[in-house]
Formats: sequence, C-alpha cells, structure tokens
Amino acid sequence: MRPAGRRAAIEAVDTWEARGRIALKTAGASGQGSFTWIQTGDRTVLRVAGPFGAEAREIRWDPERLTVLSGQGEVAVDYAGPDAAERFLEAQLGWSLPVANARRWLVGLAGPDSPASETLDSTGLLASLTQDGWVVSFDEYRTEGTIALPRKLVLQSAVGRIRLVIDQWRF
Repeated sequence: MRPAGRRAAIEAVDTWEARGRIALKTAGASGQGSFTWIQTGDRTVLRVAGPFGAEAREIRWDPERLTVLSGQGEVAVDYAGPDAAERFLEAQLGWSLPVANARRWLVGLAGPDSPASETLDSTGLLASLTQDGWVVSFDEYRTEGTIALPRKLVLQSAVGRIRLVIDQWRF
C-alpha cells in the first residue's frame, strides 16, 4: 500500500487496540512491563502493569481530563484541563511526552499539529521521525489486514527512552 493510502486507511479507523510490552529508561530510573492501549476517537485508555501484573494502573484521558485508577479501580490521580496528560507525566516522571502525537506515533504516523521530519524506508514506510524534541524509530512492522503497523518502536529524547513491542493489534 502506498504511503498516502496507508495514512488514509489508518486515519479512517476510529477505534483500535494495541497490546504489548514496554520498557522505560531515564537517567535516574528504569522499568518494564506490559501495556494495552485502547483508542476510541480522542479518548484513550492505557493499562500498564509491571512484571507479573505488579503495580497495575489504568490511565484514562481525553482532551480535557486524565484519571489514573489503581489496580483495585480506585481513583489515584485526577487532572483536568487540556494539558492534563502532560502535567501528569511531568509530576510522575519529571518529564513530559506529547501524548496527542504519541497516539499517532504508535500507528506509524507523525502528529498533525507540529512540524515533523520524516525518513521513509525502501518500502515507503516510516523508518523514523523527529517531532517535538523526540526521535521515534520504527524498527519493525507487521501487516494487519492490508495495513502495515509498527511492531517495534523506540521513542527517545534528551530525558529518556521508551521502547515498545506491539504483540497484537485489534481494529
């Protein structure tokens, strides 16, 4: 599928789910675990857990609110406002991630609201992009139906590195 056709096919999908593994590394800490990312329009539900389900959390956010639920379903954190997700990450990690763009990066697209520099591989798929101070490398793709979607990607900035391996996509 040509890049323009691939982009249109992905943008036509309003609801998707990605399941996989995550590793986070910063100057002062590191960790790994599993994740499930469920996207429905501009609403996101992100479930993360450490090894063997330790420290499970569910993060729900939309353009105006971010809520974190404990493994027992209790509200642990609640932020309101258009920058709620960024403020939450700053408070928890000491650095932020442009989450609106991260949704798009996960499916192999640049975010639409800020400039990005893209490098394509020999097949026309996104090999890397630089946007909002982050470099995203797409190390491997897998085809789901007729659409190539990232399987392995690395998000890196001056403050840290996030490695994602997506084991399953659902549409």
